[in-house]
Amino acid sequence: MHTDKLLVVQAPVTDQRLPTRRILQERGELALIEDGPEFNHLACFTLLPGPGFYRGGHIHRTKTEHFYVLRGRGVLLWTDPALGARGRTEVGAGDKVTILPGLGHRFEALEELIVVEYYRGVHDPADDSVFDDFS
Repeated sequence: MHTDKLLVVQAPVTDQRLPTRRILQERGELALIEDGPEFNHLACFTLLPGPGFYRGGHIHRTKTEHFYVLRGRGVLLWTDPALGARGRTEVGAGDKVTILPGLGHRFEALEELIVVEYYRGVHDPADDSVFDDFS
């Protein structure tokens, strides 16, 4: 199924000056995740594979969230109640994920994940609603 509330883009590996890119060198990786719009919330989370282990499990009325997968592989389970659509999108190192308002979502790890989370504004608990219908 499809939703227009989820965008996953693989950051290109390049030395060109692009607003999102990865530079892979023997000494390590430089990931330019966002070069443009300002944001106020910046977090990083890790997630291990395991039964009942996940991050998210909610839906937002107004917030657009952005994520950058630094390391590992996982699955993003999502549900778009407005369209009656649901899906499972695999994500991995170098993927930049944008989740628009109205999309229930949660990350599960296939291997240890390290993910950067960012968005405009500050955390507003009133905008988060628990959502666990991902079956």
